[in-house]
Amino acid sequence: HLKGNFREILLSAVALDGNNELFLVAWAIVRAEDIDNWKFFIWHFKNAFKDSGRGDNWCIISDRQKGIDLATKELWPEVGRRYCCRHLSKNWKKAFPGPLMWFLFWKACGATSQFTFKKAMTELQKVNPTALVWLPKFGDQLTWTKHKFNPDMKSDVNKTNFFESFNATLGVDRLRPVLTLLEGNMLNDTNLY
Repeated sequence: HLKGNFREILLSAVALDGNNELFLVAWAIVRAEDIDNWKFFIWHFKNAFKDSGRGDNWCIISDRQKGIDLATKELWPEVGRRYCCRHLSKNWKKAFPGPLMWFLFWKACGATSQFTFKKAMTELQKVNPTALVWLPKFGDQLTWTKHKFNPDMKSDVNKTNFFESFNATLGVDRLRPVLTLLEGNMLNDTNLY
């Protein structure tokens, strides 16, 4: 969110390169984070990169905000989709407090093999069987546990920490007028990173 006199919303797509360094891929400044603005953003993002040679071989990682989910399902259903496990963990922690349940949640999310995932699920069932009923609420395992991720994506990221780092780089610039923000920070990659 932009601050000061300008209360617009900054929608952005940030990516990791092969060296795990951040770069800004796309951005839009909108009045609200709603389905129509997410459709606008997703449509332009998809069309800007349609000739990149990657096709639909992209992965969008975000919280479970309904606007982005609905826009992606409608306009780009073929794109890879993941949910940020750090955001999911906040809901998990409310339903299943305690360090053991926290540890087992992350063991299931971070499992890179079916064996490790099954082991985590077995442990969860022993500690609190309700957890196994609750986990499917996150959606398909393809969206949150590493062992189910599409290997064509070449990334095993299941958190948006890198995006939070990008947001942190904006700092006081969020208070500036929109054009000043764009000229001084977002359009000059050397200031971002």
